[in-house]
Amino acid sequence: MQPTLFSSMDLSAPLHKALEKMGYTTATPIQALSIPPILEGKDLIALAPTGTGKTCAFGVPLVQQVDPQQPGVQAIVLCPTRELAMQTARELTLLAQYKPGVRVVSVYGGQPIERQIQHLRRKPQIIVATPGRMMDHMRRKTIKVHQVRMVVMDEADEMLNMGFRDDMHTILKKTPGARQTLLFSATMSPAIREIAAEFQHEAACVEVERPKLEIPPITQYSLELPHGGKLAALTHILQQEGYVLCLVFCNTKRMVDDLVKQLSRAQFSAEGLHGDMKQRQRDAVMQAYRRGKIQVLVATDVAARGIDVHNIQAVFNYDVPRDDESYVHRIGRTGRLDQTGVSYTFVCGTERKRLNEIMQYTKASIEPIWIDGITLSPASVNQSRAAKRNMPKRRPQSATRSAHVRPAAKQPAFSADVADRRRKKKEDNITPARTFDQIKQGKPYFVRSEEMDQRASARRYDAKPKRNKHSVSGKQAAPEHPSERAAGSAPFYSKFEKKGKNKKKAH
Repeated sequence: MQPTLFSSMDLSAPLHKALEKMGYTTATPIQALSIPPILEGKDLIALAPTGTGKTCAFGVPLVQQVDPQQPGVQAIVLCPTRELAMQTARELTLLAQYKPGVRVVSVYGGQPIERQIQHLRRKPQIIVATPGRMMDHMRRKTIKVHQVRMVVMDEADEMLNMGFRDDMHTILKKTPGARQTLLFSATMSPAIREIAAEFQHEAACVEVERPKLEIPPITQYSLELPHGGKLAALTHILQQEGYVLCLVFCNTKRMVDDLVKQLSRAQFSAEGLHGDMKQRQRDAVMQAYRRGKIQVLVATDVAARGIDVHNIQAVFNYDVPRDDESYVHRIGRTGRLDQTGVSYTFVCGTERKRLNEIMQYTKASIEPIWIDGITLSPASVNQSRAAKRNMPKRRPQSATRSAHVRPAAKQPAFSADVADRRRKKKEDNITPARTFDQIKQGKPYFVRSEEMDQRASARRYDAKPKRNKHSVSGKQAAPEHPSERAAGSAPFYSKFEKKGKNKKKAH
C-alpha cells in the first residue's frame, strides 16, 4: 500500500496547518482508509488494534465538519476510560487550534460535575465523554443532543466489555436518527454487529492488520530474586545508579500503595498512580512528576496510559506483566527522543515462565544480572532448574489409601448422657412450640416455664445473706418466702421483674 500524505487530502487550510505543527505528514493505514468515507458522510466500522492512530482517523474529519458559527453539541466521542477521554480531548484540541470558535470539552467520572457544568455553559461543539458521565449530564439536561450530527464510539469492544452496553444504546437512541455513526474497535464481536445493524445505515467497513511489534532500542535486564527480595533489589539499584526520574510498574492497585509506603520509609520520594485515585490527585501527582519533584512513580498499566514524560531514565517491572504487549508499552516509556534508557524486570519463582514467553513473543534480548547478597546466584538458579527437570513426575493419587499414609483419627463418640443433659436444659429454658390455643391468645414463641421460675426463686432465698451494718448482730435475716408472706402485704418482685415496668404513667 502506497503511503498517503495529509497534504493530498481535501482538508481546510487551518487543519493542514495544525497537522503540520503536530508533525503529522503521512497518514497511517487506518487513517488513510477511514478519513475519505467519513468526509463523504458515510457510517463507518473501523477494525484496528490500539496504537495505530485511530484518534486522528476520526478526529481529522470531525474537526473538518464542525461548524464554529453554530453553538451547541455537534459531535460526541465516547471512550471507555477517563484516561483515553482526556487524551482524545487533548488531540482534538490540537487539531482545532487554528480553527477559532471550535471548543472541545471532556466529561468523565472522578471530576466534580459542577466544574464540568461550568465548561458546558460555553456551549462546546465537541464532547468527549465516558458513557456513565454522559448519561449523568443527559439526565441533568446539561448536555442537549438534539443537534448532534456525529457520534464516535472509540474502542467500542472495550466499552462493551466494561458493561456500558445499555448506556451506549440509550445515548444513540436519544440522538437524531440522521446522525453519522462511527464505530472503532479492535475486534468484530457479535455485540458490535448488533449495534451496527441497529444504529448504522449502509456502513463502510475498513480493517487494518496488526502491525509488527517493534521493541524500543533500550537496554533490558532481568533479575532472579527470592521471595520477598524485590524491595531490596529496587532500593539497591536506585541507590547505586542514582536515577533521578524512574517509573515502577505493578500489576495491582494494592501493590502500588504498599510499595509507595515502603519506598517512603526508605527515604525515597515516591508517589502512586492507579484507578482508585481521584482525578485531582492524579493530576497533582503527574504535575509533580513532570517537574521532577517525584523521583519514583509507581503505577498500574491502566493508569500509566496517559503518561507522556520524555526524560524517564529507567523503568522497573516490579511485577512481570500479564500480557506481552504490556511489556512493550512499559519499557517504551524510557529511551524517548533518542535518549538512552534501561529497564529492569524482577523475576520471582514461577514468573520465570512468563518472562520466557515474553522473550519468545517480542524477540527481545533480556540480559540476566546478579547482585551479591540480593539476587539468586547463577549456580543456585541453574541447580534449581536442573532439579525441577530431573524431578520424577507425580503419580495420580489412587482410590485406595496408601500404606504409609496415616489414617485420620476417629472422632469421639457422642455419649447418650450428654445428649440427655442438653435436651433437658433446652426443655427447662424455653418451650419452642406453640399450640393453636396459644397462637389465638397471642402468646410468644418462647415462654418461660413454671419450673424455671421456681428454681429462680429458690436460688434467691437459698443464697448466703449479706451483712447489714444497721443490724445489731451484724447479720441480716433472709427475706420471707413469697408463700409465707402475709395477706395484704407489699408485693414481691424477683430479679427478673421490674416494679411498674409496664404500668402507664399517671397524668
